[in-house]
Amino acid sequence: MRADLLALTADDLAALTNRGTVKRAQRELDEAEITGTVHESPAGDISVVWSDGPRCKLPAGATLVRGTCSCAAVALCRHLVRAVLQYQFQHQVKSAAVVVATDAPPPAPVPAGPWNPGDITDEQLKAVYDPRGQAFAHIKGLFNKGILAEVVRSSKPTVRFHQPAAVVRFMVPGDPRYTHCDCADPAPCKHVPLAVWAFRLLPPEQSFGVVNTGGRAPAIPAEVLTEVDALMGELVESGFSAATQPWADRLTRLEARLRAEGLTWPADTVGELIEQQQRYAGNDALFAPDRVVELVGELIVRRDAIGNDTGELPQQLIRGTGQETSGTLGKCRLIGLGCGVTVGRHEVELVAYLIDADTGGMAVISKEFPDPKPETKQEPKPFPDLARHTAKEGTFAAVGAGQLLTDGGRRTAAGRLTFSRVKASVQPQAFEWESLKPPVAVESFAEVVARLAALPPAALRPRRAAEDFHVMPVASVADAGFDVPSQTVLAKLTDQAGGVAYLRHPFTTRGRTGAERLLTTLNDQAAALKFVAGTVRRVPGGLLVSPVCCVFEKGGSRFAVQPWIDGPKDEAKGGMELAAADAVVSPIQEVFRQLHAESEDVFLVGLRRAGPDAVKRWRELHRRAESVGLTRLGERIGSVAEGLDLRAHVVRWDPAPTAGVVLDLCALARLARDVG
Repeated sequence: MRADLLALTADDLAALTNRGTVKRAQRELDEAEITGTVHESPAGDISVVWSDGPRCKLPAGATLVRGTCSCAAVALCRHLVRAVLQYQFQHQVKSAAVVVATDAPPPAPVPAGPWNPGDITDEQLKAVYDPRGQAFAHIKGLFNKGILAEVVRSSKPTVRFHQPAAVVRFMVPGDPRYTHCDCADPAPCKHVPLAVWAFRLLPPEQSFGVVNTGGRAPAIPAEVLTEVDALMGELVESGFSAATQPWADRLTRLEARLRAEGLTWPADTVGELIEQQQRYAGNDALFAPDRVVELVGELIVRRDAIGNDTGELPQQLIRGTGQETSGTLGKCRLIGLGCGVTVGRHEVELVAYLIDADTGGMAVISKEFPDPKPETKQEPKPFPDLARHTAKEGTFAAVGAGQLLTDGGRRTAAGRLTFSRVKASVQPQAFEWESLKPPVAVESFAEVVARLAALPPAALRPRRAAEDFHVMPVASVADAGFDVPSQTVLAKLTDQAGGVAYLRHPFTTRGRTGAERLLTTLNDQAAALKFVAGTVRRVPGGLLVSPVCCVFEKGGSRFAVQPWIDGPKDEAKGGMELAAADAVVSPIQEVFRQLHAESEDVFLVGLRRAGPDAVKRWRELHRRAESVGLTRLGERIGSVAEGLDLRAHVVRWDPAPTAGVVLDLCALARLARDVG
């Protein structure tokens, strides 16, 4: 019995060839267009003679890609794929016949559950790489030098390397030759031993974890962190309204210094702050004070974690590896996973999520749209209307539900796509998301829960686009409905393993049609939800999914619902109409909402020029925080009120202590958003 061939799934075969080749091979067998005679020797040599002429040979001890075919193809051809599928089918028939004829138990199946690649021995690895040990020793040196990786133990174990950047997927239990990596080297590449050794560092009771072999943490760049404190403190004291050009120049130099120190993610945060400062200085309608509060809060969180390293988290997660750079895309196919909307105070951002069909890497295309100014008395456009704007040879709606074929482009270190004068086209897709690759695509809800449980809050993680974005298979939907108090569409989702997650999508007036279509389709007995794609996070009740795309199957065909941007559809007519109302906000959420608003005012006008009503508002916020039990948060809020009050009673008021408290509050508000 060739256990390696029996373990290969359709997705594995597609990774070794392509989806079209596998589908054609399967169709030829299913429709009996071609017949094949399989011969298997006691040693495990397999040969197949096909009725259409080709002869295939799969030698014992050799992988599928080492098989030979009499056809003219130079790569893994569909005849060899057919040979594997035919062998699997005949083995199933033979096993069933043995059970019926003799009542004997069937042969031991290939393990279908989670397995540990860490059990692969170094002797097995050496046999694959270099019998003399030279290449193997070089790879071992890379491991000892330091790697950072997310490790997932499942039926198809996966390792996502942060440095060196790569994703490795194991296909056959115990066999390091059957792997797929998104690097350019032929399989098995150097990342496979690194992945095996990474699995050995994962405790046996864990299915997911972050492993790091970096040894000593990098030195703390005290001088540059001091400059972070100084510049952010000056921003709180003076606000954007009084920010000088020398201050802006220092901020630009700070970004460069952070990158020089290998602090990629803090540097990216500063880069976005520079963009906001330039928008304010240029009276750009896209200036977003709410985004400023989030960026400053994240920067302070990272600054504190770098300057007070406890060893609990790998510093590369917080800092970046220093080697994250933008890259040029070659010819590729990017599959749309939906289009979402991020709603700000004065603007909205459309984000189309895409996954590389070959590598599994995520990327996004985004565009910000300012809301009309109040004095114009214009109503902001509905989200479906905004989604009709062009996103490289197609609308955002088309990109989210289609596939983008491009000959080039650039992807930033954070995963944002930019295109110049390159050929690209948007085409429909069939939503065959079973073929999507990890780590974005997962097997179960439990896999996502395990990953999130082992990771710190988002403010301390890589700033890659769609970092918490996943595509998850769904077996059933229950309790789909509209919750009036929270103004959200809710549903309980169950996967094949019995795991539970909760779908929640907010109802907005501008996105009304998409929310109504989502709820109508969830309650359609003839439409089965197959996949949900969106951002995920852990909440006290379990896993919460905020969908940007749901793939349904109805009448044998699949279609997508993009709840943020979908307009009216025929199947939604006569369906459920949702009523707009003010959502009920918890008292704790209201405290953080008001804290966010007060912080926005501080960053606009600064502590030095805060109006006389500012003391009253901060004192009222202090009272609210203490009334809901947020005592320590209330103490900090109260000290801001006291500092502002002191300003009116002294000649030379020092705003620095109060500014430091405001920065701490921004950090707490940012963390609250991640874990709330």
